[in-house]
Amino acid sequence: MERLTEEQMIYLVAYQNLYGPITPNRLDIVAARLGMDVAAPHMKRGKRPRLRDHLVVWNRSARPARSGRDLLAAVQGIQATYDRQERTDAGRRRRGRRSRPDTQAEQP
Repeated sequence: MERLTEEQMIYLVAYQNLYGPITPNRLDIVAARLGMDVAAPHMKRGKRPRLRDHLVVWNRSARPARSGRDLLAAVQGIQATYDRQERTDAGRRRRGRRSRPDTQAEQP
C-alpha cells in the first residue's frame, strides 16, 4: 500500500468495485478480465469480449479426448509442413549459388 499513489489506489478500488476483489486465489480470472479489457477496443462495433474466451481451462474433461491416431496425424501434418519449408529453402540456396559465380566472372 505504501508503494501506490493516491490516484492508483482510487483506480484499484474502482476496479475492485466493478469486477470483484483482486486476490491471489483467482489470478486466472484477473488475467482473463485484463485480456477482455485489452481486446475490447479492437473488436467490431457492437461486439463484446466474453470472459470464458480469455479464461484458461485447466481440467482435462473440458478438452476433447484424442486417440493415438489423431495425435500421430497431427504430428505428421506438422512434420510435412517443416519438410515443405526445408525443400523451398534448399531450392533457394541452390539457385543462389549458381548465380553468384556468373556475376563475379563479369566483374574485371
